[in-house]
Amino acid sequence: MKRILLSLGLIAPMGVLWACTGDDDVFRPNDAGTFEASTSDQASPEPTDGGATGLACGDVTGAPPRVLVVQGNFTGSELAVVNLTTKAVDGRLSFDGGYGTTAAVGTDPYLLGGESDLVTRLDAREPWKAVASWNVRGDDKPAMGLDNANPVGVVQTACDKAYVLRFNRDRIAVIDPSRPASGAPTKFIDLAPLKQAGDPDVVEMTSAVYVPAKKRVYVLLGNADLTKFVTAGGFTKLVCSTLKPSIIAIDVDTDEVVSLGGSAPGGGIALDGYNPPLGSPLVYDAAFDRLLVLQAGCNEDLGDGGAGGMTRRRVEQVDLATGAVKTLLSLDDRGFPSSLAFASGEHAAVAFYYDGYRWDPRQTALGDEIQGGIDLVARDGRGAFIGSRQITFLDGGAGPLQVLTVPPTDAGPSVVTEDPFSKPGGYVAGIEAWPQR
Repeated sequence: MKRILLSLGLIAPMGVLWACTGDDDVFRPNDAGTFEASTSDQASPEPTDGGATGLACGDVTGAPPRVLVVQGNFTGSELAVVNLTTKAVDGRLSFDGGYGTTAAVGTDPYLLGGESDLVTRLDAREPWKAVASWNVRGDDKPAMGLDNANPVGVVQTACDKAYVLRFNRDRIAVIDPSRPASGAPTKFIDLAPLKQAGDPDVVEMTSAVYVPAKKRVYVLLGNADLTKFVTAGGFTKLVCSTLKPSIIAIDVDTDEVVSLGGSAPGGGIALDGYNPPLGSPLVYDAAFDRLLVLQAGCNEDLGDGGAGGMTRRRVEQVDLATGAVKTLLSLDDRGFPSSLAFASGEHAAVAFYYDGYRWDPRQTALGDEIQGGIDLVARDGRGAFIGSRQITFLDGGAGPLQVLTVPPTDAGPSVVTEDPFSKPGGYVAGIEAWPQR
């Protein structure tokens, strides 16, 4: 049975996702505020100097499986850390700004303030505690760009090196996670030369993944024309352009962009979809040496200033051995996709806000619907999924926000906890498992 949903549950993580309140509605992130000190209702310490020897990589020994859930809220946002064993909230960390997300796929978890531009390394065993932080705003704001850099991802390749993707900029920030004191990036990698002809804004770096065997970080560039919006039927629609998203690669030894033999600038691999949603990870499937990319699509350009039907909404595969691009799953007939979660070559899931589906990546159609609906979905690192959903009552009153576990088979999800945040309101801007074994 499909759940009844609160309309607020459709509100996208502004600045974290190019998302919708209707089939094709999109929001542009707001200008940033400045960062103030983070606080926690669990008396978390401020980042310290960590001693003179620097900080080691995170150690998760003895840490239980947890869920990192971020609440975006215009009055201040919050990270809640939910214990999957006890089903209790182990700790919370408040941060400035209306939105943010986490990055938890390496040896350390990170909290990213989308408006404050503060990237905070969290304690691996108690991830509601700050260890160190970096302001990645930089001085490279485009002439017509937004004030905030909007960090959307961290890819850690070593104990002393991590790459920070900044959606509102053309340069990747490189930080040293081992630094015992908080500070600024150690360097930047300029991707402006990879901008496609006719692109009026930034390259829109949206997601990345590190493949140690290749010593490369693969970065997804949205390359969308985010000036092409029209309002029709009460919704703001993103209109297609001739630009194409692309996959580029960075050599982690040299920090140079290396060619993948594709037709996109820098030898990047051009994709056929459009508008990859922020917050959905770029997936590397080692078994088939391929990348999987979720694309939110765009509305056809009618040529008269109007917007036509949805197109280029899909899940694509990039064969890294050959550079070939293939559409695995067409989603033009679906709502705006929020997230793609990949557990294995047989088990994945796609969420569209309100509803979600399991998917066998060997098939060209979605599988069974996740019972009760789901807004965001992510892998749990142990072969299954986690997610969140906002409920409303029959009379339209606000119901609870639920954190879920979702098995890879057709069994229904289980509620881990409800309303994990310290104050009501807001929306779930991000969800991840930690640690991801």
